[in-house]
Amino acid sequence: MLARFSNGEDSFELPLTDAWGKEYHAKQYARARALERQMGGGERPSGGEAVAAWDRPATAMITLSASSMPGRTRLSPVDHLDAVHDSFSYDGVRDTLRNVMEYHLGLDSDQWGYWLQAEPHGLGDSSGVNACYTHIHIGTYLDASGLDAERIGGELERVVDKHLEVCEPAGKSAHNYEAIDSYEEEDDGCISVNMEVGNLGSYLAAYMGGSYDERLEERPIEYLAWGTLYWSTARQRTTRSQTVNQAIAADACQQRAESESSAQSDEHGETVRWSEANGPDVVCTNCGSGWAIDQSRIEAPILDADLRELLPDKPPDIDSSPSLSELWADADAAGRAGESLGRAHARERVNRWLDAHPSASVSPVALLGRLDLNPEHIELVSDLLDGDESGPEPEGFVRPQSLEPEWELEAIIGADGQEHTPGDGGVDMVTLHLPKKQIREETRLSKPLRSGEIWRCGKCNFATHNSRMMADHLVDHGLEDPDAADHVLMYHPLSKQRDLRNGMKYTGHRPDPPEKRYYSGER
Repeated sequence: MLARFSNGEDSFELPLTDAWGKEYHAKQYARARALERQMGGGERPSGGEAVAAWDRPATAMITLSASSMPGRTRLSPVDHLDAVHDSFSYDGVRDTLRNVMEYHLGLDSDQWGYWLQAEPHGLGDSSGVNACYTHIHIGTYLDASGLDAERIGGELERVVDKHLEVCEPAGKSAHNYEAIDSYEEEDDGCISVNMEVGNLGSYLAAYMGGSYDERLEERPIEYLAWGTLYWSTARQRTTRSQTVNQAIAADACQQRAESESSAQSDEHGETVRWSEANGPDVVCTNCGSGWAIDQSRIEAPILDADLRELLPDKPPDIDSSPSLSELWADADAAGRAGESLGRAHARERVNRWLDAHPSASVSPVALLGRLDLNPEHIELVSDLLDGDESGPEPEGFVRPQSLEPEWELEAIIGADGQEHTPGDGGVDMVTLHLPKKQIREETRLSKPLRSGEIWRCGKCNFATHNSRMMADHLVDHGLEDPDAADHVLMYHPLSKQRDLRNGMKYTGHRPDPPEKRYYSGER
């Protein structure tokens, strides 16, 4: 699928990807490798060397699932999917995982993160009653300095217990961590800990339903059936914690700074700003990530409430009325001249009074009261008393146009080459061709029969009083064109002597006409 952009003169096309193609999986793999570099160090594809943020990066993988037949009753795939994903909530597994990392293992919030990935049951030769149903892997990344696999795995049992508590169809048999001999064995239960991860991307890809470069149509049928559940319910198959996303963004930011083809020259964190969003307060100006940035580099900005305390109680009296360009912020140009009807009426009354009393001496306030004018016209009255007859100044503006033409999305091109107009929601409007309706409305079937008359087919002698039934019959003969249908359509007149439908008879040349167009009753 391609997107074509145009500026009126030139155009170009860009490929579009979704979360089901091999391009997306390649990007996921690249993100996992970026995460590895930021946490444990390593060379970036752009040539630079990443400095390890953690002393001993480790990964723990937690697998959570549920039965598709709890109580021997088949659970619908969507209900099963909702139960599994809903357990990973702020009041459920997610909160328990945070408590384990920060309270029981004593880590700071920037010393751990998670990457949740959903995958289908039944891939390969391991199909069963849960085939095509979902389960989730929670890849947990942490700085394991001073910790060992047994300690980490033992604490993560609390996460599994919470899942069993909040996910009703989940059973102990699939989450029996008591049967685990070693947490460092990847295939030994619902919890595994890898203390020496050499390639986080490959380690994660092993839990992503196969090779990251597989085409969608090459994947097992279980994967395709499972994928339809996420497509139809608009569920996310993968989520990452803020720490993980910030580390990935920082690696990409640094690669842009090192790339000759990028316009970015500042390294990640070289310039910073204060962020009001959730997460780190001091973030990189280029990517918005606070990963590996000293949070004491700049101080918090003064709040509006603090500024109000420093301002005087009464602000200076200034003209705060918006300008014409502010009133019409989206306009390319605008102008106004003249004055309002109320102001023009007040001007006229003051001028008539001044003409009638040329030598009178009166203050603006007194004249306002005498003429019963709105006090808002005090400035106008004062100007007229001073002899200023000028009206309001005309006002206008013209915004400068960009010298460079703007690029706009012109079309979406599907895999079949068909172009779709952008912004129409993916729905193409086409003319609907209904041949039966067209035959009824554009042939003599649209004329009502008189008493005693009947429609007859000239091809097979079928007869009926019902025009809808006759139209269906003609279409069944393949006669979808009204002229062709009229060519074989016949009817019985009331009598041979008086045919009220002479105007409806076929009078043109017919290459192969039937022996009798109208039934006359002769034998």
